[in-house]
Order: sequence, then C-alpha cells, then structure tokens
Amino acid sequence: MNKEIEASTNLSPYNIVANIGAVRLRTLFLLTTFLWIAIVAAQAQTVLTADQLQNGQAVEFDKLGWKYSPNDDPRFADPQFDDRAWETLNGTAITLDSIPRSGWRGLGWFRLRLQVDPALSNQPLALVMVHYGASEIYLDGKLVERFGIVSATRATEVEFNPQGRPIAITLCEPGEHVLAIRHSHALSQAKPGWMHRFFANEAGQRLSPRQIGFFLSVEAMNGAVAKHETLMRSLHTSLIFAATLFGVIGLLHLFLFFYYPVHRANLWFGLYGLSVATVILLARAHFTGTQGAEAAIIFIFNFSSVAIAAIDLCLLAFLYTQFEARLTRRFYCVALLQLFILWQYIFPFHAGFTRGMYMVGLLVIPLEQLRIIFRAIVRKEAGAIVIGISVLLYCVHPFNAFQQEISGAALPGLAAAQQFTGLMLNLLISAFLARNFARVNRNLETQLGQVMHLSVKELEHQRTEAELRVQHAQEKSENERRAKELEEARQLQLSMLPKKLPNLPHLDIAAYMKTASEVGGDYYDFHLGEDGTLTIAVGDATGHGLKAGTLVSSVKSLFVSLAYHPEISHIFQRMNRVLKEMNLRGLFMAMTMVKVKGNQMSVSIAGMPSVLIYRALSGEVEEVVMRALPLGGMAKYQYQQRELTLATDDVVVLMSDGLPERFNPNDEMLEDERIHQALPVLANQSAAQIIAALVQLGDTWSEGRPQDDDITFVVLKIR
Repeated sequence: MNKEIEASTNLSPYNIVANIGAVRLRTLFLLTTFLWIAIVAAQAQTVLTADQLQNGQAVEFDKLGWKYSPNDDPRFADPQFDDRAWETLNGTAITLDSIPRSGWRGLGWFRLRLQVDPALSNQPLALVMVHYGASEIYLDGKLVERFGIVSATRATEVEFNPQGRPIAITLCEPGEHVLAIRHSHALSQAKPGWMHRFFANEAGQRLSPRQIGFFLSVEAMNGAVAKHETLMRSLHTSLIFAATLFGVIGLLHLFLFFYYPVHRANLWFGLYGLSVATVILLARAHFTGTQGAEAAIIFIFNFSSVAIAAIDLCLLAFLYTQFEARLTRRFYCVALLQLFILWQYIFPFHAGFTRGMYMVGLLVIPLEQLRIIFRAIVRKEAGAIVIGISVLLYCVHPFNAFQQEISGAALPGLAAAQQFTGLMLNLLISAFLARNFARVNRNLETQLGQVMHLSVKELEHQRTEAELRVQHAQEKSENERRAKELEEARQLQLSMLPKKLPNLPHLDIAAYMKTASEVGGDYYDFHLGEDGTLTIAVGDATGHGLKAGTLVSSVKSLFVSLAYHPEISHIFQRMNRVLKEMNLRGLFMAMTMVKVKGNQMSVSIAGMPSVLIYRALSGEVEEVVMRALPLGGMAKYQYQQRELTLATDDVVVLMSDGLPERFNPNDEMLEDERIHQALPVLANQSAAQIIAALVQLGDTWSEGRPQDDDITFVVLKIR
C-alpha cells in the first residue's frame, strides 16, 4: 500500500473532533460517515491495473500485505468474511526463523483484497504459483485450483509443487475481489535439528529451511503460457536427453552382458542405467501431470521410490560383482532391508516409524558401497580408485536427502550438484568398463599374433598327429584282431570244459574256474566209466594266455583218450611222453587226478598243490602230498599213486595254486594253512557252498587286488 493510504489508516474520529472545535452535530455526523468509508476502503487498496501487465510484466502478489490466520475453517474462503482481526504479513514467504506472531501449525489461510481496473474486466489472466507442500486457491469464494492434498500432518498431506504452471482466472467485474489461499507444509512443523544447527554458511548463519508459504504473481494469460511452455520445453529437453543418455548406456551394457554373460558387472550396471532413465521419465511425467489426477501422481511418486530403490541396489550389486566376485549374504540382507523400507514407505504403518526406517535406508546402502570401495582400494583392485571417486560423488544424493529429512533443507549447492554427480558416476563407470573391454580386445590381438607366429609349428604338429592317428588306427586294428583271436581261443577253452557235472547218488560235486586273463592255463575235466568209476582231473599249465590255452587243448585230447585206464600213473606217463614229444618249448602241465569208485579213491599228483580231505569222523583235515614233476618235463619220469578210503560226509578238495598264492596289497600270500583252518568250518555245507566260501576267502584276503593266476576248484562230498 502507498504512503497516502498508510496515512489515512492512522486517522481517528477523536482527532478530527479535537481539530474542528465546536461544529454542528450534522457536520460531525457527515464527517464521521466519510471517515468510516475511508477506513473500509483502506482494506482493499491493492489495485491491479492494466498498465502493470503491459509487455509481459508480472505483478508479484507474494510481496503484498496479506491477511494471515493459522486456523482452518472453510468460511475463510467467503469474500464477505471479516478478516480485519487477522495478522497482516509483509509477504507470503515464511521461514522457521520468522514465524508470524499468530503462529504456524503446518496449515494456514492467506487472504488478499484486490481493486481491479475496469480495463481488466473479462480479460484472461494467469496466476503463477510456486510452493512446497499443498494448496487450494479460492477467488471470490470459488475454488479455482488445488495442488496436492492440504493437511497439517505428513501422513495425510500430499505435496504438489505447481512449478509455475499458469492458472487461468477471469475477473468479470471491476471493483473489489478477494483472493484466499489455503496452504499447508507439514514438514515445516519439525524444529531445526542438530544437522541444521551444525551446517552454517560463511556468515555463521544457519541454513534457511524449506520455505513455508508460496510465491504468487499474476500475468497476462498469453505471456504466462508462453513463458511456461518455454520453461517446460527446456526442462523436458534436458530430461529427455538425460533419460536417453542413461537408457542408451544401460542398454549397451545389457547387450554386452547378453553376448558375454560371464562378466555380470555389465548386467547390473545396465540395469542401473535403465533404472535411472525410468526415474527421469517419471519425473518428466510428474512435471506434465495435473493436480486433478492426484491418485495417478501418488502412484508415480511411489513407483519412483521403487525405481530409486532399484538404482541403489543395482549399483550395489555392480560393486559386489566387480570387486567381490559374487553377491554375498550381506548384499541380500541389505536388499531385504531396502524392500522392507520401501514397503513401509508405500504402505506406512506409523509416520514416525516410517520416517525413521527411511532415514536408516538412506545411510545403509551408501555405507555398504563405501565399504566395498575401501576394501577394493586396499587390495589394489583395478579401477577401484576411479569407481570409488564416482561412487563417493554419487553419495551426495542420499546424504543430501538425509540432511533434508533432519533439518528440512538441502545443503548449499548440493541440489544442483546432484545432476553433475549422477552424470559423472555413469560416465566414469561406463568408461572403466569400456577400458576393460578394450583391454580384453588388445589381449586377444596379442594372442592372435602369437597364434599366427606359431602357425607353422602348429601345422607341423598337426601333420605329426595325423601320422600318429594313422599308426594308432593300425595298432587298434591289430589289437582288435588279437582280441578277437583271444576271444576265440577263450571260447575254445571254455568249450573244452565239461558242459555239466556228473550226477552220482553218493557224491555231491561242484567245480569252479576263474582265469587271470582272456585265455587261462587252468583246466578241469570229468570222465565217468562204464563200471561207475569217476575220473577227475585238475590241471594248471605254466603261465597263461594263448600258449597256455594251446597246451590245455592238447591235454584235453589226451584226457579224453586215456581217462578210461584204471591206473592214474599209466595215464600220467602217456601224457608226459606225448607232451614232451610236442616240444612246446618250456610249457608244462601240472595236474592232479583222482579216481573214485564207491568209497575208494586213487590219487596222483604231478606238480600240483596237495589234495585236502576233511575227515568227518575225526573233524580233521588230511593233506595228501605227492612230490612229482609236471607233465611234459622228463620223458621217462615215473609217477606214483595212492589209494584212500572215504567215509560219509568226508570232503575232498582239488585245487590249482591260484588260491594259496593269492596276494594282498602288502604282497603277502594266503598260503595253504589258512585254507586248512577254514575247511572244518565249511565242511557241513554243500560242495557248491564250500567253493563259494573259499572264493570269498581269497577275495577278502586280496582286498581288491586283482588275481595274479588262474583259480580252479573241484570239491567232492561223500553222501
């Protein structure tokens, strides 16, 4: 208001009466009426003229004398409401250091009376408003616009900054108009904390907290729209550029991961870039949104919180995969905490608890990021310093948010520095990953040069390998041929063994043979004479293999032709002479032969182990020992024969030397003594069970060591 108006507001009817002296009563009445009209008119001396809005100029309403009340009543919007008792403010900007005398409780009403130039009647005008918190604008009692949800509590207030968007108004009639604004800023109720008191500027003054109140001006509609569109276009261009930059870099690193999935750092940094681009696009949607779509705006803010949480977690995961090689339990704990904080932020349980958890979340991830960087620098990891600098700059974001939560104000310059630090983080880390990629390419080029240098030797080596493959194929073919011959010899040898065991009522007979190679040197056979005499032969050719198989074939033929003879010594002498004449060059056949008729048994041994007889009557083992040369050694060697009598349940064991000479891993032989000790325990079993037990005895003794010689048994049990 001008000085004349201020002077007029100081006039008093009592002063006038004192000055005019004795005046007639009618003159006094008229003068008093005129003074009352002047006082009322002084309440609306804010005049808005057309000249003030020429050439795109704006009238700053926030600098005028507004009426203010910290109470909340819908009647305050009524233009007829009497607000003379309200406090008059010198502007609408309030700080916590200059609270109005009537106080501030997070919500208040502001009223301004206007005198409008008749030239502005029915002219399109624009209110341009900027504020923190939320507001409702009433013109002559009618709601013109609403920004956010006005409330004195943070739990129910929805902040919405109009960002200077023009609000269309039309003053239909000249004369007085009342502009009423209901405004809330719940955050400002908090008292300045230790952070606010600690950080001070050079003058020693405390930082200014976020503003209470609003900035309001009026302009011609066309000019205001043009200014706002220019501002929004510039802002949108910047946001689109930033979103494109982060999005392209994110996609690039995702493609690098797709084609080289071993390096997971590209995956997490790519997701980080896409998350940043998403937040920027959501911010752009916020700037272009309307306050009428409050539910959509709340959704956008909540989704932005999800995206911001994704940014922090993706950056943390990148640091883990780059410097810790994998995601540890500590990362998953931090991620779960962040998800819980996010859930509390979207669906708050209690305002104080939600704010506390949010502040914890602001510090947990930056501290963990700095811990990983510090460990990497101590270990002298490649790129740790470069990435550490970028991460340290990026920590400005959560630190600034933490400061705002405590003191309600951002640190000087940090808000503007956030854009720079985010861009630097993206560029530095991307440059580091690109350098690693280039280093890998250089290594590949070096290796390619080495390969080209060694190509001649490699070709020579390949030729040598080809020759060796041909030689190997020939050897393989020869081995297969020999294996086939051995298999045929083996099948021939097996075919020479008895197809079935003799079936005599007074004898339980069982036989067993296991060779040490494809073709063994052991042999057993049976011959049943017409008079009921059973002839049993168990042989062991020296050595084993194909030559031993040939010797066994010859012995088989001789046994078939000579087994009918009643004298074993005669049979041995004939076999010995024939084998000697064959001149098999050092091949001999050791053999044990018995003839059983009734309870009488004849025995002859040529170079074989003793024949064991378990006497059921005494429970003792009788050992029949006969020292003689193997067959084929000396042409005229004389072989002896013994006659023995058997009784019911007696057991006769014929065997080659494979079992007594079975070795264990310590190169110790089983020997005959252990077999003698085992036989009385086994004698009450059948012949087949006795053989199975003796085989198990040898396997247990060997402890898995392969047998060195053929093993053959023939067991008789007298019924």
